[in-house]
Amino acid sequence: MTMMPYLNFYKNYLQIQMTEFLNGLWFWLRRIPLIGKSISPKFYGMRDLKTVILVVFKWLSLPLTVLRKSLLVFIAWLVAFGVKNLSLQKESVLWDTFRIDYPEIFHWTLTIFLLFCIFEQLSFVKASSGSLFRGIAFAKMFRLSYGDTLKKLNRINLVMSLLAYIFPLGILGLIYHQSFVAIVLPSSFRLLTLNFALFLVSKNWWVDILDSYQKKIFKYSYNLVVFGGGVFGLFYLTLVHTLEWTALSACIILILASVSFLLSQKKKLSQRFIQSIFRNLAYHEQIVTEARSNQSNTGLKAAQKSSQKIEVTDEQELFDKFSGIQLLNRLLFKRYRKIFKKKLFYRLGGLGLAFLIILGVYAYLVIRFGKTNYLTFNQVGNVLPSIFFIMYLASISKEVVAIYYTKCDQAMLNYPFYRTEQTILQSFIGRLKQSFILNTPIVVALFINVFLGILLFGKAIPLSFYGLIVFYGVAVNLLFSFHELFLYYILQPFDREGGMKNPIFTVINGIFYYFCIQNYQLANRFDETTTYVLTISIIIVVYVSLGLIIVKLKAPKRFKLK
Repeated sequence: MTMMPYLNFYKNYLQIQMTEFLNGLWFWLRRIPLIGKSISPKFYGMRDLKTVILVVFKWLSLPLTVLRKSLLVFIAWLVAFGVKNLSLQKESVLWDTFRIDYPEIFHWTLTIFLLFCIFEQLSFVKASSGSLFRGIAFAKMFRLSYGDTLKKLNRINLVMSLLAYIFPLGILGLIYHQSFVAIVLPSSFRLLTLNFALFLVSKNWWVDILDSYQKKIFKYSYNLVVFGGGVFGLFYLTLVHTLEWTALSACIILILASVSFLLSQKKKLSQRFIQSIFRNLAYHEQIVTEARSNQSNTGLKAAQKSSQKIEVTDEQELFDKFSGIQLLNRLLFKRYRKIFKKKLFYRLGGLGLAFLIILGVYAYLVIRFGKTNYLTFNQVGNVLPSIFFIMYLASISKEVVAIYYTKCDQAMLNYPFYRTEQTILQSFIGRLKQSFILNTPIVVALFINVFLGILLFGKAIPLSFYGLIVFYGVAVNLLFSFHELFLYYILQPFDREGGMKNPIFTVINGIFYYFCIQNYQLANRFDETTTYVLTISIIIVVYVSLGLIIVKLKAPKRFKLK
């Protein structure tokens, strides 16, 4: 087997990928207001320039690839290091007694890494790997053999991955004086798992299993078995019975990987497996198309799909109590409340799981060390900035805005009376109240976890701080209930067909996302947690107040169909 076919394939593949990326980037830049018209479309035909950019990009991406792979190895090592040292502590955690020279840390790191290699191949054998999708698209574009293209692409990706792992695994081997084992064992094992995956997907009986995977019961059972088996294997092969990886075991796995590689050369991917890839690719492309049309996770298409069924409700009471725009908003909210409840259920379920984890950690510390008051006042304050990012992910305001547009405003904005200042302001205030009510259970559940953590692990936390946290929670809820609705009324980013037509909406949401992440840096600038909480809460109140004024002045002119 010569290397030239693989090298030519990889070069063509990279050129196609880079061309699609650069053309997409150039197309997006030309849509930016003011500066977009000055950008020439001639760039699309500059093939030589794109080739130069490809070479530069690949060289610049090498350190990032090595860094990303190093981070995975470091995480595996950090888990092994922490668990090993914590297991040796008796009464209290003494950080100055932590050591890195325990041989179990080396063996546990490799075990965690090898389990990761197994899980990495699961998406491949389930015909849902991203590399499979890209390979299928490439083979279809150039009318190549699907089976040969997928085998080449996955082997090339494996080689590139192994080269990137040499640096972190080499350092691991130098630290524990087992360089041969640290490099050869993971590399051989990754090759072995890929060859085994290729053997599976060449069999029709495996495709029968994949077809069964489409059923929900089998899917949930499979995921439960895989996840449970992985967790059990991790605990058993580390804490219960440590696997000691030696040069002999590395040589054995190397031999098995070499033999399996030779045997897999003659294996061809099953046609039914390739059909499964096409089926999953079609489903994946549908999701990507919906996500791109949603722009910044607005949930527009998801709202269109999920809101097909209207909940049958008794609405006479609403007709008796409300009229006009208030009646319209409350009718819409009540008819689709089942959808909102479902979305709330998943979010509250995740926070409930966090609640159980906190209790489990508390029970472990009590049984193991007999003390739990580890968090000081300032350490508790360091947790509060993370609430911003959690609320960004958990807030239901995006879905609320999507329902409002797809099931009400998209049709009603055609009528002049619906665009009057009084109607818009009444509608905005009513919807803001509804969004606030919907987000309240999420905020309450989130702060229950915070209060539980403070009560169980806090040390000398003043009671006044709890009241301050409640004020902070109300302010955060107000922010995330207001922000998405405010942008919607001021920018109205959708056209008559529901497509995104305002890139400024995406940019502002990106800035807001960056602010949520950088909240940690902002909190570090304050000497006292109380000052941070008060400052950020006041900023939120000012932002909402200014936003209401802007809505009153600008929304009647800007809230219309594009």
